[in-house]
Amino acid sequence: MRKWMLCLPVVLLLAACAAPAESEPGEEGYLLYFLLPEEAARGSNRIRSKWEHLTLPDEANALEEARTVVERLLAGPEDGSMDSPLPAGVELLGLEIRDQTACVDLSGGLRELSGVELTLADYCLTLSLTELDGIRAVTVTAQGRPVGQQPKQVFYEWDVLLSDMENVIQTMEVRLYFLNAEGALAVEARTLSLYEGQTLAETLVEELLKGPEDRELSRVIPEDFAVNYVRVDNGVCYVSLPALSLETLPEEEWVQRMILWSLADSLYSIDSIEEIRLLADGEELERFGQVPVDMIAARPQG
Repeated sequence: MRKWMLCLPVVLLLAACAAPAESEPGEEGYLLYFLLPEEAARGSNRIRSKWEHLTLPDEANALEEARTVVERLLAGPEDGSMDSPLPAGVELLGLEIRDQTACVDLSGGLRELSGVELTLADYCLTLSLTELDGIRAVTVTAQGRPVGQQPKQVFYEWDVLLSDMENVIQTMEVRLYFLNAEGALAVEARTLSLYEGQTLAETLVEELLKGPEDRELSRVIPEDFAVNYVRVDNGVCYVSLPALSLETLPEEEWVQRMILWSLADSLYSIDSIEEIRLLADGEELERFGQVPVDMIAARPQG
């Protein structure tokens, strides 16, 4: 459980530029993210971090912590100093933790949000929940369905962290594979900047899902395809997929093959990766749609 003593200095730089949390020495709490009222923000960044005391059993597990965090975000901070990032009346319908991803399902009132307001809500939920041990990513749905036109369905903490070149740990050259005009896979060289807390494999997959920068190329992986996490252990790259991505795969077998090859060829551009394993709900997959996963399981020879 990632509880923090409030006497520790906290400086979090966010894409929404959340201010550091104010602390009272000697207290314990959870770092949660709320919104300043628009009139208080005066046109500047609205997301602010705040230490909150949550009433939980001593041996509360990650799921109990996550539920309590979301309930407090829905209610707003105890002292009323800031606003909930979610509309009044929205309720928590369900919350599961699968493959280190917190899957948050809220009531239909979430659909009142769109554009920037929806992004702010997603960011507050993501930043608050990824503060907990065992949670690396967050998905948010309303009554089991994606909300509006969210460009992403799985959010990581680094999606909303502000980065600048002073924070770059290293840069790496990789090869990403997209479709060319003839319908074959073609290479797009990309220089990736890695920041503290990021791994090369995770960053590569994030960039692959964004699509090509070269206008002569097109994506083969569908826009609504998501990845829970990517982890490399002793040369084996584990790619965890949400069930929804598997359920919405294109029906054509050749397209499923191209998606697998795009993912595998891109990951194998990292020299340290020798094998790839696909997971769903913690179980290793044998088939990706109609295609056997073992076709990409080992690094191609030569």
